[in-house]
Amino acid sequence: MTTLPYTPRHGLTRAVLRLHRVPLWVWTVMVIAGAGGLTWLYALGQEAASYDACGGAGLLECATEMRYWGSEHRSARLLAWLPCAIAACAGAVLIGREMERGTATLAWTQSVSPARWLAAKLAVPAVALLGGTTALTLMFRWVWVSGPDGGVNRWNSEYFHAAGSVGPAYVLLGLALGASAALLTRRTLPAMGLALAGIGVAYHLGDRVRSSLWPASEVRGPWDSALNHVDQLEFGMIMESGERVSGLDCSDQAVPGDLGTCLSDHGAVDFYAKIHPTSHYWPIQLVETGIALALAAAAVAAAFWVLRRRLP
Repeated sequence: MTTLPYTPRHGLTRAVLRLHRVPLWVWTVMVIAGAGGLTWLYALGQEAASYDACGGAGLLECATEMRYWGSEHRSARLLAWLPCAIAACAGAVLIGREMERGTATLAWTQSVSPARWLAAKLAVPAVALLGGTTALTLMFRWVWVSGPDGGVNRWNSEYFHAAGSVGPAYVLLGLALGASAALLTRRTLPAMGLALAGIGVAYHLGDRVRSSLWPASEVRGPWDSALNHVDQLEFGMIMESGERVSGLDCSDQAVPGDLGTCLSDHGAVDFYAKIHPTSHYWPIQLVETGIALALAAAAVAAAFWVLRRRLP
């Protein structure tokens, strides 16, 4: 007689590992391949950093730097999106397939409670996904900070996800959304669609509200080149009454560079800008990470609630 995958003798965690060993091996290979690619990117970045930028280098050196920029951006995009998509699909497939085939009900008849079954189905992929994503995030940050740009793209959405604590948090959110969708639909493909849509919406909303997660700083005076790497939220002029008017600039001034005349023509006394400087990067990272983890916890709680409601 064939031993069923869910038996107390083998342990539920071991059974989940055995049942889903192929996806776990595939994920392991993907993480190893990603680590190898990032190691190559680090070497390419060190080579590009040794040159005096494209303007003072030959064609070969400039091509090396441009290849590094393109590869770094593609790596950030993959690391920002791919683990979240994999997590959402994993949660939907691992739960939805067993609900669809009825093997979950079979597991519950072998001294495995539904709550314990769901906890194991979430915990095992969560550890694997979180471990792999965290390792790749740390490696990407190492490559990014030590490269020619020195981490100047920190406010870009894809770099923000790929190089900070936000990325792993969204992976856990994707897994939780996938599990909740699978328990709601009891079908694999609809659950995958719902989970991917959910993580996409969460990603988009995170980009929209990120700048409001921490109080912005205000700087005055003409725009300085040193501020090019900050997150600019608003720019305008301070009127004589003290009112801030956003969007006013000197693009229509008659004499380029005559800022005093430009201000007087608009009845203003100074320029201002609301920004997020570099010092706001980690506070915003941690606040958004906390929000994503809270949403993941809420999605897990919803999954357990749906499971209890669906039981006979």
